[in-house]
Amino acid sequence: MKLISLFTKPTNIDFIGLRKYAFFFSGLLMIVSVVSLATKGLNYGIDFKGGVLMEVQSEQPVDMKIVREKLAGLNVDLQPIGENGTEVLITALGQGTTEQEQMNIVKVVRAELGDEFSVRRTEMVGPRVGSELIRNSIIAVILGALVISIYIWMRFEWEFALGVMISIIHDILITVGLFSVCGLDFNMTIVAGLMMLAGYSTNDTIVSYDRMRENLHKYRKMPIPEMINKTANDMLPRTIMTGISTILALIVMLLIGGEALEGFAIAMLFGIVVGTYSSVYVAMPLLMYLDVRKTMENSKAPVSPYDHVG
Repeated sequence: MKLISLFTKPTNIDFIGLRKYAFFFSGLLMIVSVVSLATKGLNYGIDFKGGVLMEVQSEQPVDMKIVREKLAGLNVDLQPIGENGTEVLITALGQGTTEQEQMNIVKVVRAELGDEFSVRRTEMVGPRVGSELIRNSIIAVILGALVISIYIWMRFEWEFALGVMISIIHDILITVGLFSVCGLDFNMTIVAGLMMLAGYSTNDTIVSYDRMRENLHKYRKMPIPEMINKTANDMLPRTIMTGISTILALIVMLLIGGEALEGFAIAMLFGIVVGTYSSVYVAMPLLMYLDVRKTMENSKAPVSPYDHVG
């Protein structure tokens, strides 16, 4: 019932009063993410490590023990996929420094499995291509966040651009940290999810910042902490409705999208929860420490009746 009330009547939550707890929680998550990335790293998939990936299928349900015995001489990972138990994913990460060596791995796998299995898909990625993808992915994420911040700077002011930049770094770092801590596969699909997460988080933050700027023009003498609380409470129903509707769509994707979309759905699901939290508890409270009154002082907006109070 309390959740429903967020959509039906105004709220008066003291977000600023909770900012120190929120900053501590965010800082803790970011530290855990950084430490895990520095010590454990990411469980890169074939896109980044290079190697060979094969999907094979049998007409009958597969006995994984027999398949492992057949491929015991190869350094490969086996994983059953699909709903019928007739498909197997075979990966040889980081193996084969040349195309010829990778082709030899494919030939050996086919020979060992025999005619009982048919090959549905084969991917071969060289280590050089993988390292280039890692570098390009990092550059893409950084440039994406930078371009978004530049646009916000041009559209609003530098205070808001800085808040958006910090919020994006917060969301992406914690989401990447999840994949490091849990050892989840990290591939190009996850990178696409991170880019979409940056866009989603920015959109959510911009809407709140736009309302904040309106309030700066409208309420010239309202204290900044009170204005931030008012803005956050005004935007809370919209923030929750947008987040829930997106999460429901991603849950469906996670359940029926298969392995190809699983990582993307996980990245977006976790990222949207973190992004919604950061829009309210990180991006908005940060404005209290920035000179947002400068926006109001440079504005030619008319003085509101509130200015004559107190």
